[in-house]
Amino acid sequence: MTKRIDRYLFGLIIVPLFGTLVVAAMLLVLDRMLRLFDFVINEGGPVSVVWRMLGNLLPEYLSLGIPIGVMLGILLAFRRLAMSSELDTLLAVGVSYKRLLRVPFVFATVFAVVNFGIVGWLQPVTRYAYENLRFELRSGALGASIKVGEFANLGGGLTLRVEESRNQGADLRGLFVRAAGKDGQIVAATAARGTFLATDDPEYILLRLSDGTLVHSPKPGATPRVLAFAQHDLPIRLPEMATFRKRGEGNLEATLPELLH
Repeated sequence: MTKRIDRYLFGLIIVPLFGTLVVAAMLLVLDRMLRLFDFVINEGGPVSVVWRMLGNLLPEYLSLGIPIGVMLGILLAFRRLAMSSELDTLLAVGVSYKRLLRVPFVFATVFAVVNFGIVGWLQPVTRYAYENLRFELRSGALGASIKVGEFANLGGGLTLRVEESRNQGADLRGLFVRAAGKDGQIVAATAARGTFLATDDPEYILLRLSDGTLVHSPKPGATPRVLAFAQHDLPIRLPEMATFRKRGEGNLEATLPELLH
C-alpha cells in the first residue's frame, strides 16, 4: 500500500519537475542565444561556437532551474491531490502528512546534492570555458573571418579588403592589399581573385592573388612601379595570440575546495 502511494507521488512530482526544468532552460537559452549570435557575428567568428558557449552556460541555468522545478513539482502534486479529494482519502485511511512528505523529502535531498555538485564543481569550470571562448573569439583564435566590404588591419602595416567571398572563404573576389614597410616602402595590389594557403611555417599563411596589378613605391615621393601579374604570392605573418588568464582568479570560477583552500 505505502509503496504504491510512493510510486504515485513520484509520478505526480516528476512530470512538472522536469517540465519546469525544460521550460526554464529553454527561456534562458533563447534569451542568451540571440545575444550570442549578435556577438559572434559582429566578431566575425564561426556560428558553431554559439552552441559551445550555450553548452557551457547550461550548468548555470540548471542551478537556477532545479530549486524552482523541485518546488513547483511538489506544490503541483499536492495541489492535484487536494483538488481531487485524494488527499482527504489518504488521511482518512491513516496515511499521515509525515508519511506523505517522505517522497518530496527524497526529491529535495537528491536534487540538493545534484545542485551542490553543479554549483560547487561543474559551474566554475564551465564558466571559465565560456569566458575563454569569448576571449578566443575576440582575439581571432577561433578563425574569425575577414568581413566582406571592410578594410581589415592584419598587423605589420598590412591592410586587406575583400569585395566578395565564396565557398566559405576559399574563393575571394575583388581584393585590395596594401603593405607599408618601416623603411617607407609601400606595396599596393588589386586582384580579381585570391585565396589563403597554409605554409610549412605556422607563423605565416600565404595569400595567393590572381589576375591583378601591383604598385610598388620604394620611398615617399619616388615614382612608383606598376606591374601586371597573373599570379602573385604574398606571405602574411599571423598575429601573436595572447594567452587567456588562469582559472580561479575570480571567486565565481573557483570550485568549492579551491574556495575553502
